Amino acid sequence: MKYSCAIHFMTLILGTFLTLTVNAVSLSGKATDDSVCDLSPLTSYRLGVKTFVEAGTQLSDQIYTRLALRFITQHCKDNQVLILDSDDGSTFDAKYFREVSNRLCKISDVTRVANGTEEYPNGFQIKCRIAKMQDATDWLSGVETVKSTEAMIAEGAPKHSQPQNQTSQPGPGDCSKINMATVFFGGGGCK
Repeated sequence: MKYSCAIHFMTLILGTFLTLTVNAVSLSGKATDDSVCDLSPLTSYRLGVKTFVEAGTQLSDQIYTRLALRFITQHCKDNQVLILDSDDGSTFDAKYFREVSNRLCKISDVTRVANGTEEYPNGFQIKCRIAKMQDATDWLSGVETVKSTEAMIAEGAPKHSQPQNQTSQPGPGDCSKINMATVFFGGGGCK
């Protein structure tokens, strides 16, 4: 009887602990509680580590909006305080943070909090209470059906030219390219 009660008590404690940790959301993996959906610090960096988006990719703000919403809709819930963090205060972060917060929160509830450092004085955080999770989930599902985030990344990636393996040497009479022979031996037959 005592053994059965002890197992029941331990199961209850473990269940309570697991319930609390399942709802605690932190993109960085830091300790938190279930009152927040915490994508700080370095929101853009951490989203980019999860899904690589090459610098110069077209429509990056739309891609990062989707990446943030993908994480949030999978891990967070209504009534949690959403925290988005821009370490350097970039206009890129400001643009897509606005889109993310407007899709998830009441616009009147969105606040921008200065979070600068000596190195990056323009750093900031966006905070708001999530109130429109289902709307955000539906929107994301709809746009992913039209074109996936991965397709946007692949199509928008910068094009790289292949390096030329041939080194071009000037031929006789070619004065458009100068090499050491041209300098030391008088032009190599340029006319």
